[in-house]
Amino acid sequence: MMTVEIKSGKRWLKAELHSHCNLDPIDYQICRYSPEQLISRAADLGYDVLAFTCHNTDIFTEALFDYAKDFGITLIPGMEVTVEQTRHILVYNFNTEPHNLNTLGKIRSHARPDTLVIAPHPFFPGKACLRALLKQNLDIFDALEYSGFHIDGLNFNRRVVRLAEETGKTVVGCGDIHQFYQLDRTFTWIYAEPELHSILNAIKQGLVRMQTAPLSWLEAAKWWATALFRSPSTMPFPTPERSLDKLSPARE
Repeated sequence: MMTVEIKSGKRWLKAELHSHCNLDPIDYQICRYSPEQLISRAADLGYDVLAFTCHNTDIFTEALFDYAKDFGITLIPGMEVTVEQTRHILVYNFNTEPHNLNTLGKIRSHARPDTLVIAPHPFFPGKACLRALLKQNLDIFDALEYSGFHIDGLNFNRRVVRLAEETGKTVVGCGDIHQFYQLDRTFTWIYAEPELHSILNAIKQGLVRMQTAPLSWLEAAKWWATALFRSPSTMPFPTPERSLDKLSPARE
């Protein structure tokens, strides 16, 4: 593997902040690729920043961070935690177990200057989305997600844009990656140094540009067909083989 040097200094960094892989205990049947495979594919597409946000599972390790760094990618520790029993929230650099973040109040109490909270797909239909709870707890969130799950004529992100205009909240584009073809469609450019704290601070300050393109109707249909066919409700979560040993999380 060729090592790529990460250049220092502030610049526009191409970032995907919402992705899953085969270590996700919920979506492992939809995401058949390993973290290392996604890192390699993202590097091929010019990404500088990547966060794995598996459901209620932090897969970030020093070994995985170093692996990503060899591809020129800064890896951000994150999770997609379930709060209030069914709602999903993206959290970054909290360095704590998911059960310590399973309510809005717990997230509020554990938040620090060097953590980040994003509301994913907040106005989409479904019990996993925040919807009214977002406005009621807007102080918790540093940014709102413009989800890559939209197609021509059907886009549940419009309310996100309106809310951001009303409140001044930052909007970040995320692919919610479960399949490789979702990469390079909806993502965020962040003006920061390629380093954890600089990246998180830049998002909080709104130093971002979003880039988005809709999925085709065929791609959307393919995703839902895959999700239904590979439903985890009838398939136990296996222990995927890792090419890297799990080490103590790095949070420097």
